[in-house]
Amino acid sequence: MDKTTLLSAMRDTHAAFAAAVAALDGKALAGDAPGMDGWTRKDVIAHVEWWNRHSVEVILGSRSSVDPYPGGEEPWDADAWNARIVAEHRHRSAADVIRGEADSFADLVAAVETATGQELFTPDPHPWLDGTVAETVIEDSSNHYPEHVPHLA
Repeated sequence: MDKTTLLSAMRDTHAAFAAAVAALDGKALAGDAPGMDGWTRKDVIAHVEWWNRHSVEVILGSRSSVDPYPGGEEPWDADAWNARIVAEHRHRSAADVIRGEADSFADLVAAVETATGQELFTPDPHPWLDGTVAETVIEDSSNHYPEHVPHLA
């Protein structure tokens, strides 16, 4: 994979996610997300926004060699992070969440566009990063968006 392919996959998969978001009205946004126990569709969008921003932070952290999430010796627990994300963003309006997710995607695309191939594809560039930066971006974006489109139906 190269940067062009990465960006293309991000844009293509995000387009389907964005279309699903655009099809929702206020009542649907506040409604339960199918297959996401206890989450609303708005929560799903806020969740995707957070993971977009996570990838931006990983890119910037890799560039500066500074762990964007320091201080933890405990193993990474995605479920715990996801519960925290939902709790922290529940108070936001639907319009704010939708705008935030769109902005976070634009920020992620810009971060990938300005990253060098070495920054994106060097294996294990830092002790705090398992794999390449691109692998994190893929998991947070092009692998992630299709996972959540059904939760917006």
